[in-house]
Amino acid sequence: MDRDLWYKLCIWRPTGPPYSRVSMKANSTFTKTLATFLILGACAYGGYLLVRGSDIVMPSLFQPTTGVRLIMNMEGFRFNQSENGRVSWRMKARNADLFENKEAQLREIEIVFSNPDNKEAALLGDTGTMDTISGNASIRRGSREVRIVTSDGYLLTTNSLFWKAGERLVWTSDPFKLLGSEIYLEGVGITANVDMRTLVVKDNVKAVLQN
Repeated sequence: MDRDLWYKLCIWRPTGPPYSRVSMKANSTFTKTLATFLILGACAYGGYLLVRGSDIVMPSLFQPTTGVRLIMNMEGFRFNQSENGRVSWRMKARNADLFENKEAQLREIEIVFSNPDNKEAALLGDTGTMDTISGNASIRRGSREVRIVTSDGYLLTTNSLFWKAGERLVWTSDPFKLLGSEIYLEGVGITANVDMRTLVVKDNVKAVLQN
C-alpha cells in the first residue's frame, strides 16, 4: 500500500453524515426533556401558589366516620317494660340498630300498651328512635302515617308521636285526626294518654259528634 494513502486513512476524521445527524438527534432529545421538566416544575409551583394558605378538604368518602358507635344490628327486635310483675307495654320492630349510648333506631315499629282492665292500645310507625334505658321513644311516619289504635275503637293519625313511658303519655305538635265511634276530632298538637281517654288539644280544634 502507498505510504501516503495509509497515512490519510489513519488521520481521517469524518464531519458529515451520518455522525452529524446523530449529534442533531441527541441535541433535540435533550432539549425536549429539559422543556418537559421546566413545564412540570412550573405546574407544581403554580399549584403550590394556588393552594397556599387554603384548607384542603378531604372528600367525604375518605373522611373518618364520626358520632356514636354502632354496637349491633338486630332483626326481630323486642323490648318490654313491666310494672308490679305485669307487662305494661311491649315493643317489637322488624329491624333495630343498637348504639353504645343505649339508643335504638327502629324500623316497622309496633308498641302495645296494656291496661289493668285488659284493654289495649297499639302505636304503629315506620321509623323511630328509642332510649332503651327509659323506654321513651319518638316515632315518625314513612310511607304511612303514625297511628294509635285502641281496643275501644279509637284511631289517631299524625306525622310523628313522642312516647313518655313513665307517664304513659303521647304527644305531637303536628296536625292530627282522631276518629271514634261517637266523635271525630282534629287539630294541631295533642297530648293524651295512650288509651285516648284523656287528651288536650293545642290549636285549631274541630270536633264533630256522631250518633
